[in-house]
Amino acid sequence: MQLRSWIAAVAMLALAGRAVADDSFVAKTQIYTDSDHTTVVSPLAALSRDAWSGGTLSASYVADVVSSASVDVVSNATTRMNDFRSEITAGLHQKLRNTTLTGAYVYSVENDYQSHNAELGFAQDLLDKNATLALGWSVSANDISRSGDQLFHRKLFTTGASASWTQVLNRATVAQLSYTFGYGNGYWASPYRFVRIETPALDAIAFKVPETVPVERYRHAAVIALNRHLFGDSALQGDYRFYSDNWGVVAHTVQLRYFITWKDVTVRLRERFYYQSSASFYRTHYTADALTPYVTADRELSTFWSNVAGVKLSWRLPWVHRALELEAKVDYFHFGYQNFALLTSRDGADIEAGLNVIY
Repeated sequence: MQLRSWIAAVAMLALAGRAVADDSFVAKTQIYTDSDHTTVVSPLAALSRDAWSGGTLSASYVADVVSSASVDVVSNATTRMNDFRSEITAGLHQKLRNTTLTGAYVYSVENDYQSHNAELGFAQDLLDKNATLALGWSVSANDISRSGDQLFHRKLFTTGASASWTQVLNRATVAQLSYTFGYGNGYWASPYRFVRIETPALDAIAFKVPETVPVERYRHAAVIALNRHLFGDSALQGDYRFYSDNWGVVAHTVQLRYFITWKDVTVRLRERFYYQSSASFYRTHYTADALTPYVTADRELSTFWSNVAGVKLSWRLPWVHRALELEAKVDYFHFGYQNFALLTSRDGADIEAGLNVIY
């Protein structure tokens, strides 16, 4: 859940300059499944309401119902893992002429993890509203335990800050440049992940040790994005993201999204490619005669690439209700692991269906 917390914080910071303008209700369910025998069902409900002049209150709830028999689970002598996670978010947007202030609190809990998160954002329209400067800050306090072990208790503290500049280039083009910094201190490993220490000939497992990674982690991410209106009711969005951290991970992400609207139907096509190098301490094999201070069997710290391609359909139904919109999404993904001993590739899909009501 630590990676998901980082993603959530970055997403909240990116939304710092975005004001909520209407009352809305969203209900949807997402199903994740992959070839590594993992399934996650995530129902979500979100509500926002204009509470006073310029002020919008919002709240959401999402649950993750996880069932997994992945290589991580099986390699640690467990046939299957089942888990349930709940997350509650409460937020506030306040519009003051050309200034927008945002704040949110996120509480997440599962049987072995508890997280408290707070986010603040500030956005200022400039240059006759042709440009927007947005700043954001987040903090997260996490308590990690291990099922069946009352003596195991660890903590992880993270914080992050972001800045972005959004510029209208012409009537059809908008560009954005953003930077996010993240810092974390504490327990980053998995309490259930044990690393195989092999014999020098790599022909047998000598013993296993708990995963150990550095306590501190500094993260940097920069994004350049361009939105371009094309012919008719269509638009193309593209962005490139560069990421690096003090663990030696360097990553590149390129994403394209194409939107086309025909009457009450909007179709979004998506393509995303990701590549990262492994952490400096990551090894495909660890041997008993050359143990290092840090050992990990986390595939997210190996060298790998991934590709996501998908389609999303939104359909407004004004003859049913003036504010009703149905949506469905299917994303197919493939991961290729270059130096992860337990798995060479992983395929799967994200399937989502839901409804939006925006008054």
